[in-house]
Amino acid sequence: MRFASQGHDLPPGIACADRAMPEMRVPRRFDTAQINYSGVAVLMLLGGLVAAAMLDPPSENRVPKISDEDRRITAYHESGHALLAAKLPASGDILQVTIVSRWGVLGSMTRAPADGNLGDEARRARKEAEIAIALGGLIAEEIARGDGGMTDAMTSDIKAAERIAFDLLGGTAAGLTVAEAEAGVRRLMNEAERRARDILEGHEAELHRLAAALLEHGTLEAVDIADILNDGTLSKESRKRPAAVTAG
Repeated sequence: MRFASQGHDLPPGIACADRAMPEMRVPRRFDTAQINYSGVAVLMLLGGLVAAAMLDPPSENRVPKISDEDRRITAYHESGHALLAAKLPASGDILQVTIVSRWGVLGSMTRAPADGNLGDEARRARKEAEIAIALGGLIAEEIARGDGGMTDAMTSDIKAAERIAFDLLGGTAAGLTVAEAEAGVRRLMNEAERRARDILEGHEAELHRLAAALLEHGTLEAVDIADILNDGTLSKESRKRPAAVTAG
């Protein structure tokens, strides 16, 4: 996974434009007119979403149609996040991981929020762990495919990782030049990728077990993940849950 950079103005944040070929792009500042226009557009979009939800409320039974292969890759993607969160204590406790599609989101992992009283060192450790966790989904996909290939979806993970890395550098308050910001973010991203890859490749059997359990059950709670990582099996209570419905 390479992180090439293309910079423009001093960033309010750093974003990635393309997951298939990740690039750090430093977005241009918006003037007041652009911000106001964007605000109106967002309100119109939200109004449309609310109206659509009222007319046709979402339900767990209305699952977007995805292929079996996409579902398998999604299970590995979320398992990569979950495995890294479990192996990096500074990241915070896992609450749930799911591949049950809702509102167009194929899968997600939920963690406990960070303690507001964390010291500087603990806060930095959490952010560094979060970068590795964000990149872990894509690395897990590579492991699942076995060919080092990458899909063209889920760019939000890299965007999130780059934002956290920029924040670790001090954000806009640090007064960094574009070149300094890009070099710093690239360094933190590369370090996090190596960390994530070492953990996932070193615990590949656990990754496969988590993905298999997600494919069977759709959702795993914190206790389920702990069971799988500790002894490779789910508790009796977890096994009683109905198997996940496969969309297609």
